[in-house]
This record gives sequence, C-alpha cells and structure tokens, in this order.
Amino acid sequence: MTVGQLIRKGLFGVLNSGNEDSVINNVFSCDLLSLAMTKDLDGCAWFTVIGNVNTIAVAAHTGASCVVLCEKVKPDADALLKAQEHNIALFVSDKQVFDSATELYAIIDV
Repeated sequence: MTVGQLIRKGLFGVLNSGNEDSVINNVFSCDLLSLAMTKDLDGCAWFTVIGNVNTIAVAAHTGASCVVLCEKVKPDADALLKAQEHNIALFVSDKQVFDSATELYAIIDV
C-alpha cells in the first residue's frame, strides 16, 4: 500500500499528504523518541501520541513512510510546518494507538 492509497481509503484524517508514492508495508508504535530514532522505519507507518516537531525530525531521520497521531492528538504548528517542509505524510486518528495500528495492518499487503 502507498501513502496515496491510504489517503484514498479515508482511514485517518490527512494533515499533510507527503510523498504519496511512499510504500507502507509495516506498522510501528513508539512514544519514546530516543528509541524510535534507533530504528529503521523505512516502509513503516509510525503510530504515536507525540505531536511535536521532534516526532517529524525522527520520522525524517528514520525514513518512516508516514506518521499517525492517535487519540485526538493534533500536531503543534512547528510540527505541521516541518512535515510539509520534509514531505512527511501526517495523519490523525481519534482511536487509540493499538486500534489504529491494527486497523491499518489488516489492510496493508505484507
């Protein structure tokens, strides 16, 4: 599945479409940025409740395909701006991290 396909599915709210050709082939959940930073998130949809600019920096550093902010968390203005600058797809979900991640995992081609 690509970011563009995820956007068209309407599963999550879209704040920034990012690179719509980026492939999503796994999910990752972590709220500890220092741990997430050590991972290779290439091809991952990253689910978190941390909506600040540091999340976007880690997503860019690790190659995450997109970030999904869960539990009604909204990014701060700097985070949204950096997502746009770095072409990072940014989504929002009202659901808990586990529910959001498993919902996406069920429909991606793994």
